[in-house]
Amino acid sequence: MRKHVFAVIAVFVLSIASIRPILTSGYFPMHDDTQVARVVAMGRALSEGQFPVRWVSDLGYGLGYPIFNFYGPLPYYIGGILYCLGLSGLLATKIMIASGIVLAGISMYALGFAVYGASGGILSAVLYIYAPYHALQAYVRGSIGEIWAYAFLPLVLLGIGQSRRSTHKAQAVCIGAFGLAGVILSHTILGYVTVLFLAISLVVYWVVRLIRKEFSGILFWPPAAILAAAAGLTAFFVLPASFEMRYTNVSAMVGATADFRDHFVCLSQLWSSPWGFAGSAPGCIDGMSLKLGKLHIILAACALFALLRRKKKRDIEHFVVAGLFTFFVSVFFMIAPSRLLWEKLPNMVFVQYPWRFLTYAVFGLSLIGGAISVLTEKKFFRWSIALSASVFVVGINAKWFAPQYIYQKPAESFETIEALRWSASRISDEYLPPEVRRPRDVGEIIRDTISPDVVSVEKSADTATFASYKIKAQKPLDITIYRAYFPGWEYMVNGAKVAPKIVEGLPVVSIGSGETDIVLRFADTPVRRLGNIVSMGTLAALLFWYVRNKKIIA
Repeated sequence: MRKHVFAVIAVFVLSIASIRPILTSGYFPMHDDTQVARVVAMGRALSEGQFPVRWVSDLGYGLGYPIFNFYGPLPYYIGGILYCLGLSGLLATKIMIASGIVLAGISMYALGFAVYGASGGILSAVLYIYAPYHALQAYVRGSIGEIWAYAFLPLVLLGIGQSRRSTHKAQAVCIGAFGLAGVILSHTILGYVTVLFLAISLVVYWVVRLIRKEFSGILFWPPAAILAAAAGLTAFFVLPASFEMRYTNVSAMVGATADFRDHFVCLSQLWSSPWGFAGSAPGCIDGMSLKLGKLHIILAACALFALLRRKKKRDIEHFVVAGLFTFFVSVFFMIAPSRLLWEKLPNMVFVQYPWRFLTYAVFGLSLIGGAISVLTEKKFFRWSIALSASVFVVGINAKWFAPQYIYQKPAESFETIEALRWSASRISDEYLPPEVRRPRDVGEIIRDTISPDVVSVEKSADTATFASYKIKAQKPLDITIYRAYFPGWEYMVNGAKVAPKIVEGLPVVSIGSGETDIVLRFADTPVRRLGNIVSMGTLAALLFWYVRNKKIIA
């Protein structure tokens, strides 16, 4: 472990330019400008004892919705925990974003070290951090889930690659499984794409080896175990997300402006496209840059050329081939000729933008680029090449890691009712039932779960997943409960469970005259309970296997 301390410190120091604007005072605009609100909502849910967090009460215009039942929750657990520890929502969000960027470098260093050693690991890490698309995610799009998925991606290949070794298979499977689970739990779409293409690639690889009569169990079961273990670890999230999506308006995300047919990339854009802070548009001129990075392409090309001329490849051939395969497949799926596969492969319509494959293309280039450092056997020259190239990459590409502008705003202003229930909610309301009527202005946001304008209301508890009210009415009434209906909500009237009428996505219960007790409770559905059990069982089994295997080897 000690031998990695210097390298990790070097990666962190070299990453500072990429995160400096995030950690300065103030904040900056981004396409998905809901990050602080989501961190605050997650933090409040955690502080109330909800785990795993599925439902938040302040978003959805105050009606609440199950965002973390569908949207990758992992980064927000980090931000939410920091918020619970007393940090402001703004600071917790900034640390969440910055740590995701740095984590990408550390995980790529781990992969690069396994392939090239420390010097190549550092170079691959720097290339990975300073890819223009990484800057686009952080400072233009604000896609924090994709930043964190990007950070876990190297661990998937590291686990698969190390599982080929005769020893430490438990460790390799755990690394790969936790890496793949991290991708899935960070960004639902990238998680789906990663699993789909990884499964297809492995099947093709196994078939080729079988045809060549080179197939063996050692090539099959570790990668299969990684896929199975990741599926188990994420079951608490994936199962409910798959079976309960129909109760939301998520399908509205795939609209006229997010049709993948309008967002294919022109090859020229991958080499050079102007930097901008707008969005994606049909054709070869977008409001944001979709370039891979000239330095990334040049370094990867030089490394490949030199490796082809070199006879002694130090057992890096498989990783380089994996990087090349990932790069070319990713580029293909970004350009128009891949349209037929987009239409035939399942659920690709939800990916929306072909340029999301830049994540995988940059991953392949960064891995290959690190090979530059091992083209000489002399340690001094390897380190000189790696560090010189790293500093050069930082010096050239750091300029992209800057927001359009920074504005000053009190941290507490991000946590007001208006900020959460109006400003953030109207940016992302797809997790509400489709029939819910959306407010037209801030004056229509929900402030009370049961309106005191209709009856006398005494509140004894009101959290995201539990509420208790005592209501006094002069005559029998139908009471609208201003919390969006979703499976799992239970409604008790005077101690008896009732089935409410659902009107415009909201539950309506009948009460009599006089005093009535109403209790709301958000409970797990059978599919959520099954997912929780599978995930806990998989985690326990992996830890047991890892500890047992470690003792046997020792």
